[in-house]
Amino acid sequence: MGPQLPRGFNARAFFGLALPMIVSRTGLAAMGIADGLMVSRFQAHEFAWLSLAEGTLGRLLDLFVAFLLGGLALVARHHARGDAAGARLFWLRTLPVAVGLGIVGFLVGLCGNPLLSIMGQSRALTAGAAPVMAILGAGYPASLLAISAAVYLEGINRPRFVAICVVTANVLNVALNWLLIGGHLGLAAMGARGSALSTTLVRCALCLALVGYAWRLRTEQPVDDDSETHRAERAASARAQWRLGFGAAGTVAVMVALTAPLTVFAGWLGVLPLATFAAAWSLAAPAALLALGMADATGIYVGSEAGRSGERCAAAVAWASLRATLAPTAVLVGVLVICAHFFATLYSKDLNLQISMTAVIPVVGAIILVDCAGFVMGASLRALREVAWPTGIDIGSMLLLVPLALTLAFPAGYGVLGLFLAMLVAGLVRAALLIWRFWWRTRNTVGEPSTRMEEWSLNAE
Repeated sequence: MGPQLPRGFNARAFFGLALPMIVSRTGLAAMGIADGLMVSRFQAHEFAWLSLAEGTLGRLLDLFVAFLLGGLALVARHHARGDAAGARLFWLRTLPVAVGLGIVGFLVGLCGNPLLSIMGQSRALTAGAAPVMAILGAGYPASLLAISAAVYLEGINRPRFVAICVVTANVLNVALNWLLIGGHLGLAAMGARGSALSTTLVRCALCLALVGYAWRLRTEQPVDDDSETHRAERAASARAQWRLGFGAAGTVAVMVALTAPLTVFAGWLGVLPLATFAAAWSLAAPAALLALGMADATGIYVGSEAGRSGERCAAAVAWASLRATLAPTAVLVGVLVICAHFFATLYSKDLNLQISMTAVIPVVGAIILVDCAGFVMGASLRALREVAWPTGIDIGSMLLLVPLALTLAFPAGYGVLGLFLAMLVAGLVRAALLIWRFWWRTRNTVGEPSTRMEEWSLNAE
C-alpha cells in the first residue's frame, strides 16, 4: 500500500502523485497522435477516415470509461482507511460490467455504414471510415478491462506500473503502425485500417498486462477480510459505486451528444476542415491530458485533506493545486503556439493542411488553458462530494457550445476556426462558473472532518 499524502499542500507530494497519472494520460494521447501523424503522412484521405471513426465511435468509449471511473474516489477512500480488500472488491465488481460494455462497443462498431450515413456523411467518407470503426470496436472489451484495472491500481497508489505499461504500449503501437499502415516486411499497406488494427492489438496487450498485475495482488490483498470495522462501509461503497457511475456516465452522455456534432460539422465543411479539426486538436491533446492528470491528482489530494482537516484546509489545497497545474500547462501551450507552423509541417506534408492547422492552433492553446482551470475546479468540487453543480455547469456549457459552433462555422463564415472559437467561449463560461461555485462553497467553511461514506449525498451542500 502506498504512503499517505501529507497534511496541507505539499508541492513535492502533489507532483509525485500527479506525475505517473500525467504519464499515463499523456501516453494515451500520444498513441492517438502517432496514429494520426503516421496515417496523415501516408495519405490525407486515409487520415480523414481515421478521424471520422475516432470522432464518432471514440465518444462511446468516453461514455463507458466515465461509468467505470465514476466511483474512483471510493477506491482511494478504502485504501486510505487501510481496507485493501474493500478496494479490491470495488474492482472485481467492474469486471463483468467492462466486458458487457465492451461487447456493446464492438456491436456498434459493426454498424458504421448505417450510422455514418444517418449522420449525413458522404459516401466516400462513410465507405472509408466504416471498416476502421469495426476494427476499433473489436478492441473495446480489452480496452475497458484495462481501464478498470488502471482505475483500481491508481486508487491504491500504484500508478507507476500503469504509466510503465502505457509507455511500453506507445512503443509497440509505433512499431505496429510502421508495419501495417504503409506496409513493410512484406505486409500489404492498410492505411487507416492498419492503424486501427495496431490500436486494437495494443489494447489487448495492455489489458493482459494491467489485469494480470492487478489479479496477482490478491495474495497481498485478500478479499475474504470481512471484519466488523469495514463491513458497513463496504456495503455503502457497493451501493454508491453504480450510483456514482451512472451519474458520471449520464453527464458524459449529454456532453458527447452535444460535442460529437462538432466532428460532424467539420465533415460537412469538407475533407480539409475535418482533417484540420482532428489534427489540431490531436496535436494539443498532450497538454490537455497533462491538465487532466493533474486535476485527477488534485481530486485525490483535496478529498484526502477534506476528510482529515475539513473543507477550509481542502480549499487551500485546491487553490494551490490550480496554480501548480496552470504553470506547466501554460509553458506547453506557449511552446505549441510559438512553434505552430513547425508542428504543422511535422504533422503533414500537405501544404493546405499545414496552413489551416497553423491558423487554428493559437485558439486551441487558449482552449487548453481555460479547460485546465475547469478540470481542476470540477475535480475539487467532486472531491467535496458535490455532484449536482459541476454536472449542471458542464451540461449548460455544452448546451451553449453546439448552436454557437453551428452559427460561427456556417452563417458567420468562420469555417473550422468557428468550431474552435465556440469551444473557447463555452470553456470560458464553464471555468468561470466552476471557480465561482467552488469559492462560494468554501468561503465560510470551518476546519471539520467530512462525513462518513454512509452519509454521502450526490447533492451534498
